[in-house]
Amino acid sequence: MRHPIDIAVMFAALWLLGSMVVDFLTPKELTFYLIAAATGPAAIGTALCYFLRIPKIDFAMILVSLWLVASMAIEWISPTPLPDFMIGGALAPPLIVGAVLHWHRYRLNERRRTIEEKIES
Repeated sequence: MRHPIDIAVMFAALWLLGSMVVDFLTPKELTFYLIAAATGPAAIGTALCYFLRIPKIDFAMILVSLWLVASMAIEWISPTPLPDFMIGGALAPPLIVGAVLHWHRYRLNERRRTIEEKIES
């Protein structure tokens, strides 16, 4: 059973950890508080989807969409240009989820063809 307090504590800890890591990787002008404010809505939205038991594939798509929005918000509020490797950090989760979904669909179609071949023979 997913208790709301457990979910809140878990996602608050992940949000705090993520904000600290992004703070370490970005210029000093971009403070922890600005980063936390930019990523907070994404953390709350993800926690709400987890609480509502959204299906895994939909949850992954929502998570990477919110991650992209949060990274765009960080870029928008940053007083100085961000390092180039932040582009890779923003695009890595959507690319990974896309690759996993593509692989999952490929395996599902392969299983379906195998079952159809067994039925026909």
